[in-house]
Parts: sequence; C-alpha cells; structure tokens
Amino acid sequence: MLTSPPADLLRADELTTTRIRRGPWQADLRAGELEDIRHAGRPVLRSVRVVVRDRDWKTLRSRVERIDGADGGGQLVLHGYAQQGDALVRWRITVTADDETFRLAMRAEAKSDVLRNRLGLIVLHSPDLSGRQLTVDHPDGGSTSTVFPIEISPHQPALDIRALSWRGGDPGDDVECRLELTGDVFEMEDQRNWTDASYKTYSTPLSVPFPVELRAGEVVEQSLTLTCTPARAGSGDADDAGDAGAIDAVSLTIGERLRDTTVPRLTTMASTAAGVNGEGRSAAWARELLVELDPATPNWAAALERALGDAGLRPLDVRIVAAGVGAAEPVLDALAAHPSSRFARIGLFGGAGHLADTDTSRALVAALDAHGLDIQVIAGTRAHFTELNRGIDRLDSWRGPIVFSITPFMHDTSGYQLVESLAMQRQVVTAARRLAGGRPMHIGPITLGARFNAVATTPAPSAPGPDLAAGYGAALVEGATDPRTGAASLAAWLVASVAALSAPKVQTLCFVEEWGPRAASHPQAVQALTWLSQLEGATLIEASAPGLAVIAIASRAEGGTVLIIANLSAERSAVNVPGEPSAVQLDPGEVTRIELRRGSGLANDRLAEE
Repeated sequence: MLTSPPADLLRADELTTTRIRRGPWQADLRAGELEDIRHAGRPVLRSVRVVVRDRDWKTLRSRVERIDGADGGGQLVLHGYAQQGDALVRWRITVTADDETFRLAMRAEAKSDVLRNRLGLIVLHSPDLSGRQLTVDHPDGGSTSTVFPIEISPHQPALDIRALSWRGGDPGDDVECRLELTGDVFEMEDQRNWTDASYKTYSTPLSVPFPVELRAGEVVEQSLTLTCTPARAGSGDADDAGDAGAIDAVSLTIGERLRDTTVPRLTTMASTAAGVNGEGRSAAWARELLVELDPATPNWAAALERALGDAGLRPLDVRIVAAGVGAAEPVLDALAAHPSSRFARIGLFGGAGHLADTDTSRALVAALDAHGLDIQVIAGTRAHFTELNRGIDRLDSWRGPIVFSITPFMHDTSGYQLVESLAMQRQVVTAARRLAGGRPMHIGPITLGARFNAVATTPAPSAPGPDLAAGYGAALVEGATDPRTGAASLAAWLVASVAALSAPKVQTLCFVEEWGPRAASHPQAVQALTWLSQLEGATLIEASAPGLAVIAIASRAEGGTVLIIANLSAERSAVNVPGEPSAVQLDPGEVTRIELRRGSGLANDRLAEE
C-alpha cells in the first residue's frame, strides 16, 4: 500500500480514502482517482484518472460529486467534473470487474467551449517496472517489443498504443497484465523526468496539433480493460491485518563514508512577493540568494535592488531570462555598478527548453568581460530536468557548471506525489550526474508550485508597473503558491530532499523563497534547514532506516556521527539507534537531530510542532 503522508501535506480532498473491492480486485478511491490498483493483493497499476488539460497544459482540477456502488459488489459509478474558470467538463466513470478483468468506461461532456490540449484517461505505471519487458500493440495490428525504461527516457518510450502487455506484481511474484485502450490513440512518457513516480500512458499523441476546441455539448468516450492472470482470490485482504496501534521499531543502519559526497551548500530564492523588502525576515540558514530577472518586465530593476538589499553580505546567484545577450544588456549594465564579489554565479536562459546552452553561455562570458565583471557562468536549464535530458547535446562542449530546477507538482499536486517524488529526486540526480560527465551541478530552485509554466502556449503574466506592489515572477503565476510550503511537516520533506539530492559534484541546493507566501516559514522547517546548513561540506555516511529519511555525517567532534532523522508518514514511528538503550520515537512529520559521541552516549535534539 502507498504510505500516507502527514495530514498537513495532504490536500483537503485527500483526507478521505475509500477502499474499493470487487472479487480479487482492490483500489483506493481518493480525490476522484482510482489509486494503487491491485489484483489478488499484487500491485498492477499506480492510478487511473480522468484528466483535462487546457491550452497551456494546466490541469483542470477534478472533483467527485457522487459515488454509486462504493460499498456494493456491482458497478461502481463516479460522477464528477473538471473546472477552471469558465471551462467546465462533466465526466462519468463506470467500473466493473470479474475474477481476471477490470473494466473502466469514461464519458466526458463539455458544458462550455473548452480549448484543450488533452481530455481523457491516463494510466500510471509503477517505476518498479523499470527494465521489465513490454509489448506494445498498435492500431494497425502490428506490435513492438520493448522495455519500461531503466534510465530516465527523454522521449516517449512507447507510441501509437492500442494495448500494452507486461509482467506486473512484486518481483518474484509476477502477474501477466494486458491493458487494452479504446477511444483514442495513446502513448507513454517517462514521468520520472518531472520527479513523478510513474510511467504515464495518456491519450491524444503529442504529434497531433493542439490546442483543440471542444464545443459545448461535445462528448468524449474512452475505455480501458485490464486483464491479469492468474487470479488468487482473497489474498488482497492481507493489508488489513495487524494491530493498528502497535509501533514496531525499525533499525538504523550506519555504514561507510560516501566517497566524494558532502552536504551541499543550501541557498534560497529571493522573494517574489509584493512589498518593499524582507527586513527582519531573512533566512539565516541560506548561504546565497538566487534571483531571476527578466529585462522585458517593467519591474526587474526593482527586483534586483530588493534582492541585493535582502542578500546583505551574501552573494547573489543571478539567472537572467532573455532571448540573448543583447536583450540582457540592461541587467548586465546594472550588475556592473556593483563589485563582482557581490555575485556567486550568473546564467542566461531563453528560447526552447529555457536553456542556457553552450553558445549563449560563451556569449555571456564575453559580455561579462566587456562589462568588467568576473562572475562564474553556468549553463543548463531553469526548467525541469526534462529539458536538460532532452537538450544535453547542446551542452556537449560546455565544461562549466550545469543547473536545473525541480518541482514535484508539474502533473499532480497531491501529498502522496509530494512524498513519492523524493525517491525520484535521487533517480534524477543520478541521471543528471551521468549527463554532466563530471561537471559541477547547482540544483534549484526547488519549489512546491512551479514558479513559471515551462510549456505554456500563451505569454507569461507580467507586473503592471515598475515597482513591486504586485510582486513579480512566481507571485503572478497561478499555482506557484502552495500553502504546504508553510506546513510543519515540510521540515521532514526538506531533510529527505537534501538526503536524496546530496551526491558527488552537487555544490548547491536552492530551496523555496526566502520570505513571503512561498517561503518555508514554519519554525520546524526553519530549524531543520538550519541544522542542514550547519552541516555544509561535511562528509556523508551511508545510513538508512526503513520508512524514514536519514542524513548521517561525520561529525567535526572526534570520532562522532551526526544524524538527522525525519518521519514523512502519517503514523508515529520508532527507530533503534546504535548505542541507545530505547527506541527513538518520531511523530508524523517530526525531525530529530542526534549526536553519537564516542564514549559519551547519545545527545538528542527533538524537533516537533508544539
């Protein structure tokens, strides 16, 4: 079963989960989606859902109005709608099942004119299928044999899909699965590119022109049939056994020092919030301040001035968003009024993929020389790892640092996605190191909501005037502000993210904004970030505890070890720490710092919301 996150990391519509059973089939109904679909107790699909995406690829939020048959053994019918502004689509899902077959039919009707890039069913497959054989049946009757990608695939691993066949279930307990799809032509993408824990099969190939106008009254119908063999009826109930009140302590394992792996420098993004400055609200844990400046917007100069003031003695990491060096000249002129020591690094991002490619970055080096500025130049993308993965050939001859950003909420804003993205962050940084080929990396900004729409087909919003009365950048972007940035349990997520992304050649990690509604403002998160920042440059030690995030480093104290342990589940956890007579208890979302001192026992600083 998927582990439930702490309650303050869940959306309101995720707080209730209904377990659906039909014979050997089981699924969790949550927020209008069928999740964790199992056959005879074995996982076969991560999720099935109805998705409506507008002309800018923004997902219209779906809601369920009524459920028929949730408790019975016959049909299950979900009645719901997807809405964004004036755009409204009503949908109905009908589910039936027998011993070996799970059938789902969707009917969606536009209740208004909708410009859409996608409307229909999507199916999510577990990343645990990596490397398993996959047969793709095509509409013309042909088929292709392939595998679920092992390395994160920059492009679609399967196209022109009518049906898919694979072996699912847990390793060593395989089940033959076949998924047949009707109503459109489907294809698959590797969502690990965006730190989603899934491969996604979706309808309407990207080669088909978009957006498409769906007129009021038009109907879209699709269906899927999932067949799994053999059936072992009844084994799907095993997850209900056990004493819900019992806490079994897990054991902490501490291994060897990790070669060339230290805790990266923690930085933060300059606030994009409305207002004059962040006086009294600086993030003391952040060693640098990252600011994004678009010279085409009317208030970029005010944003730079405020960032310089907020930075104080800390250097600025400057990211210019412009089509080329010529368009960036006003920013370079402004930077030249300050000593080069005020700036840690600089990049120029523009064009397809929001890339700072080799040619652009070399042109920036020359322009900095002309302005008398000596600042390290970076290349890569200000967008997702996806764009780096797809555009790495444009950086083949660049030997300087590489950058990319992360947001877990590109496709899915659920709390489950937030937590599951952490394991994918580890896969992404491993893939990025391979692409970088020994070049240093700076990862970030790492934010919950996307600070800009990397795939929009309409212009980005811009401030109305030259001041910061309305803010800039992410302050003007729908979905960029997520209340969970201020949650207490974000502390545990941040610890787990640092653990996932700390790797050789990773020099900095930039998290959230320094102050304002997109800042990690809860005292618990601030304290966790402070502990992590104090460990900058310390050597990491291999450490793990089932179900917990652990950072272990070689302490500056003689022969000691510092542990930071975080509980990202909704259940109280306990961990046995070497040398400690009793298990350390952690509440949901809690973070604790432990010093294992040679010959002096254990010192424990607990961090939990009062």
